[in-house]
Amino acid sequence: MRYIILFLIVVSHSVCFGQLTKVKRVVDGDTFVTESGERVRLIGINAPEMKEFYGIEAKEHLKDLIEGKDVELTSDHKSKDKDRYSRLLRYVVLNDGDINEQMIRDGYAYALLKFRFDKPGAYSEAETEAKEQQLGMWKYTEAERAEPQNIPINTPITNITQIDLYESRYVIGGLIIMFIILGINYKLKG
Repeated sequence: MRYIILFLIVVSHSVCFGQLTKVKRVVDGDTFVTESGERVRLIGINAPEMKEFYGIEAKEHLKDLIEGKDVELTSDHKSKDKDRYSRLLRYVVLNDGDINEQMIRDGYAYALLKFRFDKPGAYSEAETEAKEQQLGMWKYTEAERAEPQNIPINTPITNITQIDLYESRYVIGGLIIMFIILGINYKLKG
């Protein structure tokens, strides 16, 4: 009975208060990897991609806010647990502040209103305020924002793609195991 109560306390805490984790690496302006290797996509926002205008700046801003820090991940009642790329969909909380909303409020992301989530009003308002104050990408004209991003030639490939070398190890390991099994099978038949 004691273990059941302890289990319920732990589960209710993670559901009500979220999951604490350390941010290992920021991938772009709306995605990061935790220390445990889990990929997380910030709910309700869309930052420019790395090859798009202000993509590098959005990544750097998110990196300054959360990389190497302990953050709280909370789920949303209206959206799915994971997106089509198997990334966790979460709100990121640091020092009681909503990082997702801060990315919008600082002008480094848009409010992503085409999907259902709990905070569309607050995020839409944050985007309107960032535009009015000409913060982040909003200090540039629409024509300037439409121009492709000039990525320096010496930019490491990890800065312009979402390839996670940690995950590629699994692919390579799987291929090696497959070839070993095929070799054993061939040896047994021959």
